[in-house]
Amino acid sequence: MRWALLLLLLLGAAPPPRGHTFGIQLHLASDDRGPVVSEDFIAEQLAAANKHFEPLDIGFEIVGVDALPASAVHVETRSDRDGLATDRLGGKLIHVFLVGQLDDVDDEDRIDFGVTWHAKHDDRKYVIVASQALPRTLAHELGHFFGLPHSSYAISIMNKTERKEPPQDQRTFADEEIAAMRPVLRRLLRDRVIVDVR
Repeated sequence: MRWALLLLLLLGAAPPPRGHTFGIQLHLASDDRGPVVSEDFIAEQLAAANKHFEPLDIGFEIVGVDALPASAVHVETRSDRDGLATDRLGGKLIHVFLVGQLDDVDDEDRIDFGVTWHAKHDDRKYVIVASQALPRTLAHELGHFFGLPHSSYAISIMNKTERKEPPQDQRTFADEEIAAMRPVLRRLLRDRVIVDVR
């Protein structure tokens, strides 16, 4: 029953009108206690992504939600990351996997809030977001999906360095990053990697 309610709530949340609206297929890990994240967590991630991508005239909406097995609650290895996508990357959508904990595969003492990962069997990218993620984590990972590396722009949500200025609530993509994403967006649309859902 809870899954049906979650799906209805999420599918009813349409983004503001934009030049392009892309569908997000959520893959949500759960265990015997239920989904690893709440509806509010998902809504906050989606709202932040829609806010940060407004200058690019892009919106995102959730078009489907499915359940991942309990083994996806804790994603520890590269193989675990690869395994999430097995037989799940259908359609011209952005696939987002929501997991409980995402271990850093390069440093066993750290955890990741999110990662943009390449499917082992093809060139498709997908996003993994952990339950400890910051509200802007999905937007950050979508920046990678649209071709951005980490950056040194102080204003940028792609900048992972500790800094006090500008304040967190004023950070977004730098103008240069918006410009850099435009040709990637055109290529993804031209190659029909993703398509408008409206």
